[in-house]
Amino acid sequence: GNVGVRVVQTTEISQGSVGFPIADNVFAGLAPCVPGTKFPEGQVVNPECYLTDEIRAFAAGGGIPDTYRHTFTNWLPSFNVRFGLDQKDFVRFAYSKAISRPDIGLLRNYVQIGAPLINTGPDSPYVVYSSPTAAHTQDNVVGYNFVFQANAGNAALKPISADQFDLSFERYMGRSSSFTIDAFYKRLTDLISYGQSFRTFTNNGVTGTVQINGPINSSGVGKLYGFEAAYQTFFTFLPGLLNGLGVQLNYTFVKQSGINNSNLLNASSGGDVGAQGAGQPALGGTGNVIDSHRLAGISKHTFNVVGLYEKGPVGFRLAYNWRSRYLTQNLDCCIGLPVFQKAAGFLDGSIRYSIDDHFELSLEATNLLGTTTVYQQEIFGDSPATPGVKPVYMDSSWSRVDRRFQFGVRAKF
Repeated sequence: GNVGVRVVQTTEISQGSVGFPIADNVFAGLAPCVPGTKFPEGQVVNPECYLTDEIRAFAAGGGIPDTYRHTFTNWLPSFNVRFGLDQKDFVRFAYSKAISRPDIGLLRNYVQIGAPLINTGPDSPYVVYSSPTAAHTQDNVVGYNFVFQANAGNAALKPISADQFDLSFERYMGRSSSFTIDAFYKRLTDLISYGQSFRTFTNNGVTGTVQINGPINSSGVGKLYGFEAAYQTFFTFLPGLLNGLGVQLNYTFVKQSGINNSNLLNASSGGDVGAQGAGQPALGGTGNVIDSHRLAGISKHTFNVVGLYEKGPVGFRLAYNWRSRYLTQNLDCCIGLPVFQKAAGFLDGSIRYSIDDHFELSLEATNLLGTTTVYQQEIFGDSPATPGVKPVYMDSSWSRVDRRFQFGVRAKF
């Protein structure tokens, strides 16, 4: 076996800016504060009555440069060991720690502060009462807490960390035959999801609290676990030309849990980082975007069947690959819904002929079955408005790479 450690030190310097709102714009919709004014039913306060000169000074427009600098170190150990049970059977165990850095677009150090969230209902978290335990009516309102909102990136995002465990059994039946089965488990921490954090900024000598809506490292733990089985052999017991026939088979099962990735939009240039979803306001709240609770590109079931022929100058390969539905994007840029690729299988093949030790002819074919790729939208599912709802999918688009044939000549000198 072997053991080792990889040490990665990262220094991040991100230069950006903070833009402040303009009071005349963000407070334009408030009703004038008139003593004795009666408010609509369910409204216990007029925020305009508590709009102080300090708050207006904070919301006086303009901007300031903002530089984020941080250095951090990741220790990534690895350990691999193989036990030889006999000449044919082996058991392997492996552990390693890995990191996956955030997409660069999520690290944008740019904050454009918008309007505070106005909620004037009796249970609003922004209304200040003289007696919080008393009935929340106009009689005991003493203030309104203006918390400004902003959609922004997060230059302080940490890489996703994965503790990876593998345990496998391998049996080698001959020079070209083997059977392996592997169980794996990945524990993911510092997963990146949409969330809220608070920062303070100072403008015109006034410090205000801003609720930042955007990507954060969540405190939850994600898990990927499953197994893979593989078998390959050549039928050398067959007579004559037939003993060049062979086969490769493999199947993978993957289970995901604890994955939370809703509302994330990777905006590398322009636009907001983190999205509210179709029809949602640009600022304020977390929106009702559906969370697929999946990592992109991972199917629950995958299998491959490959037919082989290797005899003398001739080589032939015919491969069928199938995988179940998998996520392509949790928040599509245009529709604001998770998009999946529907289960599908593809058949490819190739044949080659070696003229001599120096020249080889080949013919490769892709998508022999003419398979159409179908994409689906998850139109109902888990969201703040519909928590725990079972996913419902609808076909949304179709594409196909037509059958293609490629002829090649290879020369070796």
